[in-house]
This record gives sequence, structure tokens and C-alpha cells, in this order.
Amino acid sequence: MNVQYHYQLLLHREMGQLINAARSLYREADRQVTQVDQLRALVIEKDGIIAARNETIHHREDQINESDAIITKRNTIIEFLQEQIHDLILEVDDAHAHINELQQQPVPPAVPAPEGEEEDPEEIEGVSEIDSEHGDLVISPHHSSSGSQSSVSNLDDF
Repeated sequence: MNVQYHYQLLLHREMGQLINAARSLYREADRQVTQVDQLRALVIEKDGIIAARNETIHHREDQINESDAIITKRNTIIEFLQEQIHDLILEVDDAHAHINELQQQPVPPAVPAPEGEEEDPEEIEGVSEIDSEHGDLVISPHHSSSGSQSSVSNLDDF
């Protein structure tokens, strides 16, 4: 009986150690399962962040492509406008050259009045003797002392 008791005592002690080891392993496994679940949740969260960043990257790439297209269009417009400005500068240079030519042309000599007919120095073209008798000096609206209006307005053609 003593052997049996001793056997029961050893069995009970070993069973206690086995139960404690099993409980310890269960707690460790439960802790590791909790860590795995936490890591899985963290991975899912990081995947969400990565997906959001990838979406942001694609959106920004689209914006960059749109901006590049706009820049290309604007560069084309700028080149076109630069060509027009160049053409206009050439036209202005041509106009200035033409104006300079016109300003440097010799003035035609004054036509001498025929010798037999001298004008009365008191008469002004467009003023009649009747007007001067009354004391009112009336100048014809067609008379201009600074030159004809048509020659002055010719500059507007340039």
C-alpha cells in the first residue's frame, strides 16, 4: 500500500505539474494569439494607409499629367504669340523705315509765280475784299496755313 500511496502521490504531483504546464502553455498560446490578432489588425490598418497613399499618388500623378498638358498648351500659345510679336516688330520697323524715308524726301521747290501777274500782298486766299471792308477777317474753312489736312492724315495709314 505504501507503494500505491507513493504512486498516487507522484501521480498527483506530476498531474499538478502537467496541469500547470498546460495552463502556462495555454496562457502563452492565448497571449500569442492576441498578439497575432493585434498584428493582423495593424497589418490591415497599414494596408489601408498604403492603399490610401497609393490612391493619393495616382491622383497626384493625374494632376501632374494635367499640369504638364496645360504647360504644353501654354508653351505652344507663348511660342505662337512670340512669333506674332516678332512679326509685329518687323512690321513696326518697316513702318518706321517708311516714315523716315518720307521725312527725308526732298521738299519740292516752290513754284515761282508767273512774272506778269503779281498778287496783291494784302489779299489772303479765301478772304474777299468785301469781308475786309467791314473789318471782319474771315478765313475759308478750306484754307490751312500749316499744310493740307490730307497730307497730315497720311501718317495714319502707317
